Amino acid sequence: MGKRRFAGFTIMGCAGLMCLSQAALSQQAPRGDWTIIGNSPEQSGWQKVEKKLSPASVPTQFKLLWKIALGTPSKARKNFDEPLLISRTINGQGFKDFVYVASSDTVYGVDSELGTLLWKKEYALKGTGCAAPSVSIIMEPPAVINFNARRAPGAPPPPNPPAVEPGERRLGAASGGGGFGLKGVYALTSNGMLHEQVVTTGVDFAPPIKFFPSAAGASAMNIIGKTMYASAPTACGATPAGVSAVNVTTADYPAAHYDLPKGASLVGTGPILAADGTAYVVTGAGTGGDFHANSVVSLGPDMKVKNWYTPTGTVAALNPLPFTFKTRQLVAAAGKDGSIVLLDAAALGGSDHKTALSETSPISKAGTKHAWDGLATWQETDGTTWVIASVSAPVNMPSLKGVAAHGALVAFRVDDADGKPVLTPAWISEDMVNPTPARIANGIVVALAGGNATTHARLLVLDAKTGKELFNSKETLPTYTNKSGVAISDAHAFFTDHNNVLYSFGIALEH
Repeated sequence: MGKRRFAGFTIMGCAGLMCLSQAALSQQAPRGDWTIIGNSPEQSGWQKVEKKLSPASVPTQFKLLWKIALGTPSKARKNFDEPLLISRTINGQGFKDFVYVASSDTVYGVDSELGTLLWKKEYALKGTGCAAPSVSIIMEPPAVINFNARRAPGAPPPPNPPAVEPGERRLGAASGGGGFGLKGVYALTSNGMLHEQVVTTGVDFAPPIKFFPSAAGASAMNIIGKTMYASAPTACGATPAGVSAVNVTTADYPAAHYDLPKGASLVGTGPILAADGTAYVVTGAGTGGDFHANSVVSLGPDMKVKNWYTPTGTVAALNPLPFTFKTRQLVAAAGKDGSIVLLDAAALGGSDHKTALSETSPISKAGTKHAWDGLATWQETDGTTWVIASVSAPVNMPSLKGVAAHGALVAFRVDDADGKPVLTPAWISEDMVNPTPARIANGIVVALAGGNATTHARLLVLDAKTGKELFNSKETLPTYTNKSGVAISDAHAFFTDHNNVLYSFGIALEH
């Protein structure tokens, strides 16, 4: 029986399984992968294919499933991150669902159903004067194989491209031939190098490439198509703060850069990417060149400034959110005095760069908040659109008779007011210490109160329309999370705590 070797493991060839056609790949069944922060380049936070979690199932079936310590926790600075998830991936043991976690110097691959460690990849990293060791990870969505698809009667099978030999591999190329070609886990390390690890084994698929010119503390990775983005929020030596974009389709890895002037910085965890390739970032103070301080700035694929919106006062570190409302492309972002604005994606801030389409009343005090504060969005089946803000500061919503002393999630329904889109407050969560961005699936919101050194974390599940509490982990979590977001897949919610423990909450799978 023929065999075909793929990067890192061997799999039986077409004769041992079945010959897959391109139709099998094009007629793909939905799957609950979570390959980047927020589950989309826009960081919408919406898991669209989830079916098991619901307002009806969560109160009686949702629980802690397992937890696993992934190694000695690091004392080094940590980037905001989330576990990454892919399902139905073949390794030497058959089909596996994987969850991937990055610490300050290691990437871990874990069986997402059993909670067992499958592999880990350690990087030899050293801190610099301005960048502690760190690793950020991202993935391309892997191809989904539909085993129910069939070729037309008499149609020949498509040619099966040969596997990439080890000596010919380069970062970004498919790591196997034919329908079983595997995508990699991309890891950006704090020395500016971009690595690619085989998803099933963690081995190096290809030599790493230089992403940033020096150890600039790069973080906040994102990807759209074959272009990888990352930002350095502050300067490091001769390397300015800014955003870099690298296309991994060609061997020379062409890069584009948005460099900030000396002394300027970024806030938030951008870049956030719209479907057309526009990147959105939030700037801090600074002057010089084509730089717009304390603004929401849009960048083209060439990393040149397209437009900007500058609210009155200092803009909060609230990641902007591009989304579609009916036929309009909008951007939700931080406004003045703790408000939230809706902007026209085609003309941020209008002709004077200061005018929003609409603006809410202040929901919290003005000023910079945690860099991972964010916005999430989802739609009901009838097209009703929602925006949910996570705010790590005291929240006061008189219209909802809601007050949160430390922070909260605040949900808005997007309405049409005489042709103008507006955000209508709908509900506010209970008080939460350091809430991470909301994650939405099938009518429920998974909300993680990250806690702090004196307050343990709590995981909440809320009804997405009403904010009603469906689940509360209460005293289950012994410590705080330290910049970990939540990922959702196949009735499971995953996150890590500051002790490098990975948790899985959800509905147990039947066997």
